[in-house]
Amino acid sequence: MLVPLRNLWWMTLGAGYGARYMRLRWQAIRAPRKLSRHDPTEELLRLQELYGYNAHSLVSIMPGARLWSSPAINGAIIYSEFGRVWLAVGDPLAADDLIGDLAHRFVMAARKRRRIAAFVPATERFAREGVKIGLSGVKVGAAPYFDLKTWSPRGDSAKKMRSGVNQARRAGIKVETVEIVDEEIRKETEALCQRWLKARRAASNFGWLFVLDPFQHAELKRFFAARDDKGQLVGFLSASPMPARECWYLEDVLRAPDAPAGTADLLVVEALKTLAAEGAKLATLGTSPLAREGERAVQTGDYHLTEHMIHKAAARLERFYNFGGLRRFKAKFVPSWWEGEYVLVSRGMMVPPRVAHAIIRAIVPGGVAQLITRQITRTLKNKGKDAKLRMKNVKLRAGL
Repeated sequence: MLVPLRNLWWMTLGAGYGARYMRLRWQAIRAPRKLSRHDPTEELLRLQELYGYNAHSLVSIMPGARLWSSPAINGAIIYSEFGRVWLAVGDPLAADDLIGDLAHRFVMAARKRRRIAAFVPATERFAREGVKIGLSGVKVGAAPYFDLKTWSPRGDSAKKMRSGVNQARRAGIKVETVEIVDEEIRKETEALCQRWLKARRAASNFGWLFVLDPFQHAELKRFFAARDDKGQLVGFLSASPMPARECWYLEDVLRAPDAPAGTADLLVVEALKTLAAEGAKLATLGTSPLAREGERAVQTGDYHLTEHMIHKAAARLERFYNFGGLRRFKAKFVPSWWEGEYVLVSRGMMVPPRVAHAIIRAIVPGGVAQLITRQITRTLKNKGKDAKLRMKNVKLRAGL
């Protein structure tokens, strides 16, 4: 049975760690006057170093990224156009006291071209400013944050984390900091990514912010590798800087399907300890889609029914992505607090469906039908393999 399209728009945050492998190739679109006509990467990286607050800001600076700016403000908004929606990535890159003004100018520019402006995923900080300029917010998840100056979980709350770490260490797993990104580590990581992608629940590669590419802007990132007792790479973690918060986003946490239990746990713990020792103040594991943790920074506004639909629809799509498992994995590290993350949109009756459609087009280039078809194909293929295995076992028992 197909799931109605209107129940799928919240998948904007559903790819989580699961999908930055294939590089996104955005189609060139007719640009408004203030859209940069040259490669904006250098300018965006400059602004990211000054104002990078959202965990996704560095991730979004990729080949084909588009920049919208206003001459009156030192800042920019990264966005793409899907149908009649200008889909902006997270928070504007600007000073705290100017993000609301820049966002308002962006919304007005979109309106002049008969477009709808939307921001996703927006932080609590930006959500509060968005409400002031007339946007409505829908909470679509929450992100765990770690105060690295005080984080030292003990007792029952950290039992699962300690168990995983101890299992990995007993199996001989060791985590090392990757100081030099050479061709060898790139090839090892590429092979690990391929194996990891084939084993994950979702049956399709995703696009937009969720293209798996750990070495994008490698010169700005930190990397951690987990190796078994034979020296084989069985886990990998990349971390992106959030300079405005003196924070690191543990962006990709990958493990081989046959890696010893606790490998990912050990990777996260060792990364947090290393970053803390180097003087970082905060770290985050990024958005956990549909998580209810964290205070509500803004009221749901016009779309309280939509928020209810988000959580109701999650149960139907658990086969595509393990939302609950991702939240539990992040929670086991006992974060210092959780912060809500939002979709911010202009007000209007037709806004949620249009934004929903744009988000799905961005994340699932082949469309929802392709996602479901591939899932069915994979299920049937796995059933066929199981049937062959059962027949082989029957023959062996019969002495054939």
